[in-house]
This record gives sequence, C-alpha cells and structure tokens, in this order.
Amino acid sequence: MHIINYIIRTFIIIMGIIFVSGIVVPPSGDTTVYRVMGVIFILFGIYRIVMYRRKLKLYEKENIDND
Repeated sequence: MHIINYIIRTFIIIMGIIFVSGIVVPPSGDTTVYRVMGVIFILFGIYRIVMYRRKLKLYEKENIDND
C-alpha cells in the first residue's frame, strides 16, 4: 500500500515537470498557464510526500508507544 501512495504522489510531480518543461503545449501557444500549473503540481506533490512520510512516522511511533 505504501508503494502505491508513493507512486501516485511521484506521478503528480512528474506531471508538473512535464508541464514546466513544455512537452505538453496548449493549442493557443500560451505556455504561461501551463508552466505555473506545473510549478504548482511539483510543489503539491512534494508537499504530499512530506506529509505522508510525517504521518506515517507519527502513526508508527504511536503504535510502538501503545505496545
């Protein structure tokens, strides 16, 4: 289950990198929105990975304390 969580969160970061790099280009030719959206995806993906790791460590610590 942990692997699936990391894969999904990493996929969000990869989508952000694709938008920032310009691989996906809008038909109108204006890439500003796609680049901003890419940066937001990257930051959101990193945030989700950090929060997932923090919650996982907290959960494991609580389980050890309860045993």
